[in-house]
Amino acid sequence: MEPNVIANSATALPKFGWKDKIGYAFGDFGCNMSFALISAFMVDFYTQYIGISTAAWAVIIILTKVWDGINDPIMGGVMDAVRIGKGKSKFKPWIKIGSIGLIVSGALVFLPIPDAAAWVKIAVCIVTYLLWDVCYTFLNVPYGALSSAITGDPIERTQLSTWRSIGAAIGGAICMLLPLLVYDQNDNIIGDRLIWIGLGMGAIAFVAYMLCIRMTTERVVVPVEHRQRFNYFKTIKGFLHNRPLLALCLATFASIVFLMSSTQTTKWLFQVHFGDAGTMVTVASILTYLPMVFFIPFTAKLVRRFGKKYAVGVPFALSIVAGIVMLIVPVPADKTGSYIYIAGLMVIQLGGGMFNLIAWAMVNDCIDYQEIKTGTREEGSIYAMYSLFRKISQGVALSLPLLCMQAVDYNPQANPIGNQLPGVSERMVRMSVGLMLIGAVVMLVSFLLIYNLGKKEVAEMAKTLGRSAEDVDVRQMLQEEADNR
Repeated sequence: MEPNVIANSATALPKFGWKDKIGYAFGDFGCNMSFALISAFMVDFYTQYIGISTAAWAVIIILTKVWDGINDPIMGGVMDAVRIGKGKSKFKPWIKIGSIGLIVSGALVFLPIPDAAAWVKIAVCIVTYLLWDVCYTFLNVPYGALSSAITGDPIERTQLSTWRSIGAAIGGAICMLLPLLVYDQNDNIIGDRLIWIGLGMGAIAFVAYMLCIRMTTERVVVPVEHRQRFNYFKTIKGFLHNRPLLALCLATFASIVFLMSSTQTTKWLFQVHFGDAGTMVTVASILTYLPMVFFIPFTAKLVRRFGKKYAVGVPFALSIVAGIVMLIVPVPADKTGSYIYIAGLMVIQLGGGMFNLIAWAMVNDCIDYQEIKTGTREEGSIYAMYSLFRKISQGVALSLPLLCMQAVDYNPQANPIGNQLPGVSERMVRMSVGLMLIGAVVMLVSFLLIYNLGKKEVAEMAKTLGRSAEDVDVRQMLQEEADNR
């Protein structure tokens, strides 16, 4: 198969390096400044402060995610078919558009209207969230696909994925400090502060996006004459025949809905079971990132030695063992119990830490797999389908943990929040661990039994498409010689 992606340069491009890595990290730092804020506080804002019922909240999230079923693939297809702006970049003009809208929409989600009529509360929730979602799609889909154009080398793509996760972690860490500002001494949410926090974080995110655009270089692009006309149903069909992408979507669903449910459930446990929604929940949230930090220096080495499939999949075996132990070991409602819970949480998140570092490089492998199978390069469409599954997962994740907690009689509108029925907090602990254990099991099965791109298969794809390290170096050398002539 002849590669249909070429180095796009009239002059020699700078070699892939630290500037690209740090610049790409700034992109997900900006994304997470908005996304982490929405994920962490939107459910509490509307159920605890605004006063929307849990049932209404679940219906709202499901309905808004129907829009994502149309929105993301269309955005990806349009991006593949239409070039905007004066430059040669396929992705960066779209990022600029989305970044401007995200500043305002991220704040509007938190309009403080607790005294409004019930229908007004629901309408405002739906409209502002959809506005935020559209802006986020305009930014996140092209940003995610950008990494496939920065480099074609599999190891360099892994490094970009790692640095993207570092940027996301830093952005998320800032949001982890917000409980100190958002909750009062009774652990109830102070809702009228969030609109200003959202506006400030949106402005910081905008600066980060601009740095991402300036610092990254697109070295691998689809020539204009090779662009494809967007066909929504063809994109869906190609997605359904992309086995590694289906496995990755299943694993991502399990990660966001079950494994990362700890983002919500840990906050509720510290409100109810441990009686500290301020300092300790911030400490717990930060410490859950340590497994990912631990893997950062070894990610490229592990991928080079074992391939992404096993580097990601195997750590989930330890996560499963930790989850089973956590279900057996009692977690008392005191400071010692909080330490036990945090320690168990860190071990369970080992698999998730490695997955977060490598997931985006695996998306690029799925893009290459699709190109080999169909002969068409569709970075935007494939990434959009993956983004669609992430958003569906995020919608479920905003509702399912709360519904599960209410199944064990948790009352999110208790005042103070820690005033729950006897035995509720203990059942909440078991439910929290159980959700994470389900996620670890599904992810282990997804990668070791379904995902079919091991180290050998990825190397063969890179060679077929002319994107192995050796081929990239040869093309760069020939380009430089041509420029010198």
